[in-house]
Formats: sequence, C-alpha cells, structure tokens
Amino acid sequence: MPVDLSNSTSEELFQRALDSLENKQYQQCIALLQAAMEMEKQEGSPNPRMKHLSYLGLALTLSQGRSEEGQKMCEQAASREFYDADLFCNLGIVSLRNRRRKQAFEAFRKGLVLRPKHRRIVEELSRHERREPLVFSNLPRDHFLNVMGGKIRWRLRLLFSRDSLASD
Repeated sequence: MPVDLSNSTSEELFQRALDSLENKQYQQCIALLQAAMEMEKQEGSPNPRMKHLSYLGLALTLSQGRSEEGQKMCEQAASREFYDADLFCNLGIVSLRNRRRKQAFEAFRKGLVLRPKHRRIVEELSRHERREPLVFSNLPRDHFLNVMGGKIRWRLRLLFSRDSLASD
C-alpha cells in the first residue's frame, strides 16, 4: 500500500507509523518510518533519529518474526540515545523475539531505571518473567535436580488445584 506523503512532516509520518504499529499493520508502519527518515535526510539531517530507527527495527522484527537487521537497529538506537526508555523497551521486545532473553531483560531493566513505571516494559515483564524460585537454591537452574524438582512441583500444584476445585 503506497504511503501518502502529501503535506506531511517527518513527525506526522512518525506518529502515523506508531498508529500503524499499534494496529499491527507492520508493512505500512515500515513504509511510513522509511518515508519519515528519507524526509529528514532531504531536510539536511545527516543521521536518522534514533527513535525512528528503533521503531523501524521493532516493526521489521514483528513483521518477520526473527530479524537480525531489526536487532541491530534497536541496539544502535539504544546505545546512541541511552537516556530514552522507549528505545530500551523496543530492544527488549526485539531481543525476546530473537530468543535473547538475557539481553531482553537487561534492556527492560535499563528502561525501568530511566522510567520506573514504563507501561510497556512493565507489561512485557509481567508477561515473560514467570520463573519460580529454584527448588535447590545451591544448584544452578539448569541442574538436573532443579529441572526435575520444578516439573514435580508444577504437577503437584496442578493436581492440588484440581482437587480443591472438585471439593468446592
């Protein structure tokens, strides 16, 4: 779908891109962000805004599933503008999509340091951070006893929750 650029500023295009992203219209979002970045370049800005680059990386990753290009864009934006919580949020989401949990949670942590009640970061953390405490805290998480103990604990909880529902 062609992007209507008539009488639009790069900021207006960016806002339309965010609306497209919110509505999961990723291809339109990508086109709008690219148009906004091109418009800035024509206006004499030598480098794109990092916010635009970060959201472009997010849209690419969301549209393609896993995306190294999107990951690199978000990393670049967050490293250049390390004071913007939104960029760390985007990096965290992209890192989760690329199965880089450690990097994702680190990005979310940095974003929360900048803005402690960042809505999207809090939502993402509540959705993905559901690990139980270790069964044997003196052993690593991936140790056989912790893995098996966790599975047994989960099944016992499931069994007892069914029993309590049946007795009600």
